[in-house]
Amino acid sequence: MVKISVILPIYNIANFLEESLKSVLNQTLKDIEVICINDGSTDNSLEILNKFAKKDNRIKIIDKKNEGTGVTRNIGLNEASGDYIYFFDPDDYIVENTLYELYENITLNNSDFVLLKIARFREDTDEIDYSRPGFKLEDIFPNKDFNNFVFNYHDAKYYVLNASFAPWTKLYRKEFLDSYDDFIFDSVPAFEDVPFHVKSMLRAKRISYVPKFLYRYRYNPNSNSNDPIHGKFIFKICKLVEEILRKENLFEEFIDEFILFKINQILAYLIPASSEKYFQKAKIEFRIIEKKFLNDEIKKKIPMMTLQKFNLILKSNSLYEFINLKMIQEETENLSKINQDINILFKKLNNQYNNLYLIQQSSKQKKRSITLKKSSEDILDYIENKSKS
Repeated sequence: MVKISVILPIYNIANFLEESLKSVLNQTLKDIEVICINDGSTDNSLEILNKFAKKDNRIKIIDKKNEGTGVTRNIGLNEASGDYIYFFDPDDYIVENTLYELYENITLNNSDFVLLKIARFREDTDEIDYSRPGFKLEDIFPNKDFNNFVFNYHDAKYYVLNASFAPWTKLYRKEFLDSYDDFIFDSVPAFEDVPFHVKSMLRAKRISYVPKFLYRYRYNPNSNSNDPIHGKFIFKICKLVEEILRKENLFEEFIDEFILFKINQILAYLIPASSEKYFQKAKIEFRIIEKKFLNDEIKKKIPMMTLQKFNLILKSNSLYEFINLKMIQEETENLSKINQDINILFKKLNNQYNNLYLIQQSSKQKKRSITLKKSSEDILDYIENKSKS
């Protein structure tokens, strides 16, 4: 049995496949199997896979009709023989010691899965963006030795519903996944990883963490996750997540986090979807949230900008009206910011003027003082001279 099964769902990704495959095959941890499931690609992805498989017997290829990422990952999971499971997307890459770092951590901690941090990059720039790591647990657990530290959802509730849902941010212990009969990815065409993430976070008794940027996420506008047509599926995902929480008898415990999750997810695809149908559905869902759940305590936990957009949708009758009101609001905020900047600049100039005036007055006072002193000295000299004469 190999240490890690790396599962790659592949669909029309030929442009990036070679770089991604090399990053997996060149890992410092060599005891791996690489399960590549070709999901009915129409480009030369399968040809590239066959070329690599001839040179490296760790690659296992499964060729099938197109069924989507969720179904494809499930097939890979069923075929996996490793002690641990790593899901990898073939338009990204991992640094060469990623699997070793994750394997060492998960075995030292005997955890159900281990988390890593994400760095993002684009093809048109050499810069790597470290600003959105997906997980930043060192903020919650400062000064911890993460090679000897585990936690569960009670310690990090926010990350259950409002973190990176991607499966490639985690290395899973296969025994943990096999202990449940519903650890499968949903067949919905998008966001299939969200319920999987939520279940794993809630069920894991021991979660560990490597506080390093080991994964490189490529911004690919043609990827499935960036297709605006898939925005409509977020409503189904929100419903599935609510069902999971209720089934686990945790909905009341997670009500604050769930409301924030639902608002954020719906807002994220409102403009990209560019659909009046989507807008009206969003408005219905937000109205339900407002009536059933949104109290003053929950409002305090929602960022101000998010709450403003939420209220703006409720106020608007259509997507067109929402966009116009949003533009007016943004222009008003910009003008307010400009006014604030002008006021700050005016205060600075006024202070500078006052300082110059004081310096000038001080200088004049000093000159007068010198003049008076000189006059006094002259008078004293005159008196002295007179007295002598």
